[in-house]
Amino acid sequence: MTTKRRMGELAMAMQTEGPARRRRSPEGTRNPLVALAIALPVAALLAYAFGAWHQFALQANTVVQLMGH
Repeated sequence: MTTKRRMGELAMAMQTEGPARRRRSPEGTRNPLVALAIALPVAALLAYAFGAWHQFALQANTVVQLMGH
């Protein structure tokens, strides 16, 4: 058996036979609103930086007009 093949088998054995990963406890999770508060400013900055802000405003205006009818 070649050394490279043996190393591959050892790596596979470690992946399947190693210690099971524990799930984080529920009290350690982040509130979805916190994640939203982090993601929205970044998304707005990227939209502004790449010029998509004007397109977003135009489509939002169109939706508001359609809802008004």
